[in-house]
Amino acid sequence: MKYWIVPSNDHTFRIGDAIKAQNGMVDWRTDKFTEGDVVFIYKTVPEKRIHYKMEVVKVKMIFDKAFEQEPFWTDKDQYYGGITSFYARFKLLEEYSDDILSLNHMHEFGYQGIPRSVREIKDEALLDFLLHPHQIANDEAYDVDYPENDDKLYEGALMKVNVNKYERNQKARRECVAKKGYQCLVCGRDFEATYGEIGKNFIHVHHLTPISTIGQEYELNVDTDLAPVCPNCHYMLHRKNPPYTIEELKDILIKQKVDVGVKLKRRNKAGTIWFQSDANMLRDVNDDEDVRRLIHNMMEMDGGTMMKNITSVCVGMFTERYFGMKPNDWRHLIDDYVRKVTNRPELKEDTLFSYKVG
Repeated sequence: MKYWIVPSNDHTFRIGDAIKAQNGMVDWRTDKFTEGDVVFIYKTVPEKRIHYKMEVVKVKMIFDKAFEQEPFWTDKDQYYGGITSFYARFKLLEEYSDDILSLNHMHEFGYQGIPRSVREIKDEALLDFLLHPHQIANDEAYDVDYPENDDKLYEGALMKVNVNKYERNQKARRECVAKKGYQCLVCGRDFEATYGEIGKNFIHVHHLTPISTIGQEYELNVDTDLAPVCPNCHYMLHRKNPPYTIEELKDILIKQKVDVGVKLKRRNKAGTIWFQSDANMLRDVNDDEDVRRLIHNMMEMDGGTMMKNITSVCVGMFTERYFGMKPNDWRHLIDDYVRKVTNRPELKEDTLFSYKVG
């Protein structure tokens, strides 16, 4: 038995439509394979991920013995130009409706380049990942559809589709972001604020109880079991097993930012001031060294920043410390401070600017 990656482009042949119409089967023009081989169908741009795992069940079929697939060929010239070829028949083993087998993940496990032609998989680490993606990636960001007609939310239900895999729950994800928004609960990043329209509604959803440890049907509590986090914080949460808690990672992030700020700029000769306010509102940025250092670190980032980005991060990192402050309170506080420090009263929330101390 051999394992292969096979690229497919819907602009040439709509393989998904063919598989649905032919009861999980599809015929592929090739004489490379032998019966029993396994192929991973990689969909090219814009998807850039593996969609199907299939088994080779017939080989070296002539055109007359193959399925009538002309309706699924977008490029008719290519279809009629290859009817003298041999065909192999693939049977669907598994369909991936998430991004667990994206090109980025494949690169992480050793795949080189972009799939442009049929390639045998010889790298053991890559093959192990492709055969057991949800077990190996320790990844909680990618969701698989779960039956929508069930009023309850289940996580960790083992479903057998030739191999066992843990089901993700799109319904739970939607409820999580509807309740908690698209802002990272660790660092406060808002992708729409940072990147504009292309960042709208982008966020990972972290399972506070790792899905891989559940192992049985589990009624999910969206309020206590799920948290929206950015991809960077998501992977950092999983840097140990069991994962860091949201609060642990926030503490690490705050301490790191302060330490970096101290190393880069020693503005205060008396050393680092750790200020924990009992008040629920911050009236002056200068009253809290952590907040001030964070703002200055962001203003001095290479490439610049915007005041609305600073506001987003401060809201995410210091909400618990100043629980009485609304996002609007932070916005006014930061806008006033930044304009004063930079001596630029004309600055607007979405103006890209940088600030360097001479």
